[in-house]
Amino acid sequence: MSYKFEGSLTNPGVNDEQPHWSLLMSSESLDDSSSKDSSRNTSRAGSWIVFLCQPKFAIPVIVLLLLLSAPLAFRTIRLMRVPPADEPFDTKTVLAFVVPDVDNAFVEYRAASKMLISRDPKADYELFEKAQSDGWEHATEPVRNWLDANRPYMELVRKGTAKSDAQYVRASELNAATSLVPEVQNAREFSRLVRLEASRLLADGQTEEAWSWLLTSFRMSRQFGRHGPMIERLVGVATHSLTAEGMVNWANDPQVTAELLRRAMRELQLEQKRTPLLSACLQAEYLSVMATWESLWPGGVESVLFNLTGESELNERNFRHLFANWLAQADLPRQQRTKTLPGLFVFEPDPASAKTQPSASEVSGYIQKSVMAALLVPSGQQFFNATDREAARDTVLLTVLALELFAREQGHFPEKLDELVPDFLPTVPEDTHAPPKTALRYRRDADGALIFSVGENGTDDGGLFEKAEDIGYRIGKPRGKTPE
Repeated sequence: MSYKFEGSLTNPGVNDEQPHWSLLMSSESLDDSSSKDSSRNTSRAGSWIVFLCQPKFAIPVIVLLLLLSAPLAFRTIRLMRVPPADEPFDTKTVLAFVVPDVDNAFVEYRAASKMLISRDPKADYELFEKAQSDGWEHATEPVRNWLDANRPYMELVRKGTAKSDAQYVRASELNAATSLVPEVQNAREFSRLVRLEASRLLADGQTEEAWSWLLTSFRMSRQFGRHGPMIERLVGVATHSLTAEGMVNWANDPQVTAELLRRAMRELQLEQKRTPLLSACLQAEYLSVMATWESLWPGGVESVLFNLTGESELNERNFRHLFANWLAQADLPRQQRTKTLPGLFVFEPDPASAKTQPSASEVSGYIQKSVMAALLVPSGQQFFNATDREAARDTVLLTVLALELFAREQGHFPEKLDELVPDFLPTVPEDTHAPPKTALRYRRDADGALIFSVGENGTDDGGLFEKAEDIGYRIGKPRGKTPE
């Protein structure tokens, strides 16, 4: 601190003016007091800083801050790798849709399911199969008893198949628990019962009634999956397969006339048009997956951890990307879909689409960062493959009826499928598992004929339906011309 003096402290006479040092001293003494307080505060703050910077205090504080910020940083890094995605479709419209009871086949299916009598577990299941495929003369007493006991069940299901639509639960109620339900799983048993009934009716010469029951089972297979998830649709695929085998056996029966075959072809084509869109089923599956995922973390420590680490949001983003990818191709014929990525079932985006989509490799990269989304991919591939096989089976089935009709009118099977056009089929039936414009495989031999698709592997395995991937049927020798 410096002091400025005006005049002499020892000899006031030297200068007549009163010195101002006292004022200056007074003023500076105030400043000095403030400065001391400031210095004291600064000293205290410095002491605290020095104190906190000691390792025994600083290290725990730093560790605590890192622990608190690590989840946030981890969450941010994880979410940066998967971009946000909109809902893959208009979920509000789907969630609000309800089939009224008057049109809903599941009203009858629910009631009928409680009436189903199970097969005797001690009975030989091969006997049930033999009576379906080889004729009613192979029906043993347990087989006959099982069929008779389930007539009330069958009649109620038949009533349900006459309705225009089918919805097990509203979309807002879909989850994993509502997928595996008896009303859905029992459909296979209904188809087996129908095949037995058709076999019995054919043995009694009631060909029209036999066809009516088979068509009932086919119609039910078209109702499953209309508003339900993938497992419901796959049950429909299974019942379709069982019913188609029964229809092939029916068409090969010599009692079935050309007139009845023509009618059967018309009715079958109408029912085939009722096949559910894959997109509708995938929409239901998406809602079921999201609802199931949310129900896994209702609260508690697990829910907090999943939110802190971004696992919840990461999986939801991946679900949206994956289903958007599938939905973009689902309703296209198999041959018109874009290619899938080797090793992971995701499609390349359509270059003609107005909506920009991530590439297959990008979607694959997103999915691989999410265990739950990755687990969905195999089930999606199974779903597409199964419904593709069903579509091929549909084509083969209609062709079988056309071949049988040709044989009724001409006395023999045609040499080539071209001979079915245009009197029996509008065009030569194509194999959807082969390159475009490739006809179904067709061969005549001493035992009858083979008609089939090459299946998923794209290879002609000679019609080895049980040991290979070929999709089709062997039909017996032609029955000769139907009398005029």
